[in-house]
Amino acid sequence: MSKSKRIKLEDSILMNKPMVDQYIRHGRRALDEKDWQGAMQQFDKAMSFGNKRNYTILDLKVKAMTELPEWQDPAYEITKMMIADAPDDYRGYYRQARILEKKSSLQAALRLISEAIKVGPTKAQDEKIYRALQRYRTDLIFSQHKNEQRRAAESAEERRKIELGRAAAKKSKMNFINMLSPDVIINIAEAGSVDSVNGIGFVVKMSGVCRSWRNILLNTGSLWSTLTLGKKRVVERVKYTLERSKNKLKEIIVKDDFDISRLTDISQLLKPHLKNVERLTINGDINRFSRFWQGEFHKLEYLKIKSTVFEPSDLVYRLLSFDCDTLKELELEGGRYEHIYNYTYDITLQGQAFQNGGVPRRNDDTEDDPPFWTEHCQTHLSNIHTLRFKNCNIYAAWTDHTELLCHFTSLENFEMINVNWFSNYLLADPTSRGYQWNQIRSARGLDMTLNDLKSVSISGSIRNLGLYDIHAPNLQHLDLWTVHPIGSTSIAPLITTPGLKDALDSLLSLDVGRCTIDLNDLLDILPRLPRLKFLNVSYCPLDNRFLEALERRNKESDLLPNLMGLSIAGNTEITSGPLRRMILSRTPQGIKSIKPKEVVKKGNAFRPLAPVTKPSSSPFGPSKSASTKSQTSRSQSSQKSSVPDSIPSTPSSSSRGKTDLTQTKDKEKEKEKDVTLPSIQWLCIDHCDRIEREFIDHIKSKVKYISNAYSTNMVEARIRGKGRYSWKLEWDIDCGEGEGGCHLRKIPGK
Repeated sequence: MSKSKRIKLEDSILMNKPMVDQYIRHGRRALDEKDWQGAMQQFDKAMSFGNKRNYTILDLKVKAMTELPEWQDPAYEITKMMIADAPDDYRGYYRQARILEKKSSLQAALRLISEAIKVGPTKAQDEKIYRALQRYRTDLIFSQHKNEQRRAAESAEERRKIELGRAAAKKSKMNFINMLSPDVIINIAEAGSVDSVNGIGFVVKMSGVCRSWRNILLNTGSLWSTLTLGKKRVVERVKYTLERSKNKLKEIIVKDDFDISRLTDISQLLKPHLKNVERLTINGDINRFSRFWQGEFHKLEYLKIKSTVFEPSDLVYRLLSFDCDTLKELELEGGRYEHIYNYTYDITLQGQAFQNGGVPRRNDDTEDDPPFWTEHCQTHLSNIHTLRFKNCNIYAAWTDHTELLCHFTSLENFEMINVNWFSNYLLADPTSRGYQWNQIRSARGLDMTLNDLKSVSISGSIRNLGLYDIHAPNLQHLDLWTVHPIGSTSIAPLITTPGLKDALDSLLSLDVGRCTIDLNDLLDILPRLPRLKFLNVSYCPLDNRFLEALERRNKESDLLPNLMGLSIAGNTEITSGPLRRMILSRTPQGIKSIKPKEVVKKGNAFRPLAPVTKPSSSPFGPSKSASTKSQTSRSQSSQKSSVPDSIPSTPSSSSRGKTDLTQTKDKEKEKEKDVTLPSIQWLCIDHCDRIEREFIDHIKSKVKYISNAYSTNMVEARIRGKGRYSWKLEWDIDCGEGEGGCHLRKIPGK
């Protein structure tokens, strides 16, 4: 460049310097506002009016370009040019290090910032720039260290993933499925089909595991012996089940959404196989099934019917054959059932019965007696051990269900919930056959014993328990939830019925919840229940006197010595204090009471007690009179005369032995009286408003299960100790121990 051009350029720069400074100020302001694009434009204008090699403007422009990813590569080229043109200027190295840091090249950035420090100003020259460069190098060192740690962690995670993948691949090569024998696979399928809602669905899922499992399961007919009839594809399902079960059908379940119009089609397929069916469940119009399947079941063991119609029928809806004596469980919900069965209902079974020697009868029945409950009562009902009625209407020629129980000679469990018992209908006409039989039956009487009856559960309005003439000496569980006796205001007469006279001593559980019973009547009954383990008196009008009566006093008259479960829900008069004392009295430690301090008395057999002398009178008090002095002298002389003159002689060895024997016998008697009662393990205090919530925290370490719901919703199963809240279940299942355990929990079980 010639001298004249250089002079001309310097003159233009000097002339445009105010404008260049203005653009630089605008660019710096844009940098402060993080407007990187606007800052670049201002610096470009400043360079167009000034020297394009101005490193101050280039430095500021590169700073803005570094923050924009798309401009980082051009900025890197500018920094290379700055280093090449001015290797002794630190700004080129510094800006290039910033760009490399953005690109995660920390090692190269650390090398460049070291060069910038080397060529930059010293601390004496410019301390601010020197400290800024040193601080930036320290930040790069820390960032590099963190990056190395992150990479090490990522590499360790990658190695772990690779190892897990190798282990999974190695495990996949080991096929344990082929090591299971066919009988184990069948046992798994049977257990899963019992626990699941849709048993066949579980077997179908298992058959999709592999080809060998499919061959085993499809060729095992017992896994496909349950037929479920629903809404869709009933005919195809029947054919499929018969094929898979090899025509050995064991159970039929008819759902409530079954299309009754398809009954004709499936009956033609099923009729030859109904004689081997052992379990039958029908929900819907049972009379339609009765017309098609009349007398076809020869080996039925379980019958459950939920009827939606209330037409008169017998207990088994004429489904059993005349010789079927295998029925063990009978559950009836809904429907109307006749005590005296009408011959005209079933002409076919009547003809079969006469061909086989007539209708079987009970020992105390006569030829004039009509058929009771079924056409073949003794054959059909004699082996039933579980009988359940729910929401049914029963029309009988007897005033209570005694005439029902007497036909089930093997009965173990009896349940009757909300059953309407009608007897006036058949006894209104004196000329009717039912009325005539009633007169004969009343004159003949009934006296029988059900030795196998273990459980009776009744709810609703009843006249009595049906156990007046029927004795149940081995009864263990008596549930009278919401029972309302007809003609009585208390439930106490039902519990003391003659049939339960011998059963009260062996009764294990008693449920009189939501019943009317006087506290005095209840306290009169409890001494007759020595083996009772569970008592439900929920929503009965009780108060703290009931809990005080249950406290342990180490006497033979302690009530309910074996009580372990107690439900007192809904009793608003019960408070925390008596309940706490009752619970603690039945623990091994008992109630911890503060013993009075014993006064140590001086003296022994060799040194009798010294007479108690009153303190001498005060010089400021009144003087003693002559009478008081004479009284004190007489008392002292009497005390001296009571002291023996000589030491008493020790007893002989024989007399000492006798006294020792008597003392040991007395101690043994005391130990027998001081037998520790079992502690309360199950407690329900739902809706007891006067029991404080703090009481639960205090007592839950003593009782394993406590239910203390204060909400308005009543959970009947929890109050009655049934189902998943059963008082008989073990309480150490995932609950912990001590105060850390859960006191209000749902226990697994059904």
